[in-house]
Amino acid sequence: MRSIDKIIIGTFITFFIFAITIDYINSVASVHEEIRDENTSKWLWPPQFVFKLFYWWCENVDTILLHNDFLVKYLTCLSPFLFAPFYLIAIYAIYHKRQWIRIPIILFSLILFFDLNYFFYQALFGKEKTKNLLLFTLGYGYYQLFPLILIYRFSSKKPFKDTFDRIKIN
Repeated sequence: MRSIDKIIIGTFITFFIFAITIDYINSVASVHEEIRDENTSKWLWPPQFVFKLFYWWCENVDTILLHNDFLVKYLTCLSPFLFAPFYLIAIYAIYHKRQWIRIPIILFSLILFFDLNYFFYQALFGKEKTKNLLLFTLGYGYYQLFPLILIYRFSSKKPFKDTFDRIKIN
């Protein structure tokens, strides 16, 4: 397996964990109701330590998540309900070198890239600008870079074609 494929699989595993924990919070919370401990203390999922991380991130870096406007809720709903199953399928396909994953990965890459543009725009120009641009960029920057890595990796029509297949042995 190529090193880049190992990085992609590791990223998909990490994104899956974030999707079913952190992003899940915004996707099931009420629109325009501030997400606070008193609103979530009785939730069974995710574990309470995830809420502590979520609140710390929101209060120090990305306050837009706490207010959960309609577009934030919509965009975060993509993560646990559409992307999370996709991550598992993509992990399987990459591990087993299935060519059919190429187009879905490219489509996913475009959606993820443009999805995160909204958060960057809000962090820089929105009503609730980020309190820490460096931390914001470190936290979300890879979400902008990763789709470009995927497009690069899967731009070939046969991304899993082994170079040794092209060498003819007499």
